[in-house]
Amino acid sequence: MIYHVLTRKTPYEPKSRSGRPRVTDIRSDRQIQRMASSQKMSVREITVASRLQISNTVHRRTIESYYMIHSKMARRLPLSKLHISNRLQWARNHTSYGDKWMALLFSDERKWNLDGPDGNIKYWHALRKEPRSFFSRQNGGGSVMVWAAFSFNGQVGLAFLDG
Repeated sequence: MIYHVLTRKTPYEPKSRSGRPRVTDIRSDRQIQRMASSQKMSVREITVASRLQISNTVHRRTIESYYMIHSKMARRLPLSKLHISNRLQWARNHTSYGDKWMALLFSDERKWNLDGPDGNIKYWHALRKEPRSFFSRQNGGGSVMVWAAFSFNGQVGLAFLDG
């Protein structure tokens, strides 16, 4: 096969691409990819900000072709390396707690917002980068607060809290 290509009298030329021509060039693709990976923007916002005369669907296809997925942003505290090392040290100190675990009571409370989704933030996540997270402190709005606890001896039922 290679011999036939090399000994051919006419020069080798690849076939022209069949199908519909591309709407965007490589430079526009990189611009769209940078906007999606660096900012929390929807496809519609990227379409408006890029000022390219192409549809939302083309923008979405371009973003997805650059190894990006549309995912929900995790809600968690911004832990520093000091926080992480302190938590690990506490866990190591308490692994051999023995019978003292029977005297402990673990409790937690949870607040649910009634006036809309809390923390339903989505973004375009580049699979080559670390996932993003957010943390927000919000006051007011309709909400329900509950409290529960458990220990070695069993669990305490839910308590609805006022205020």
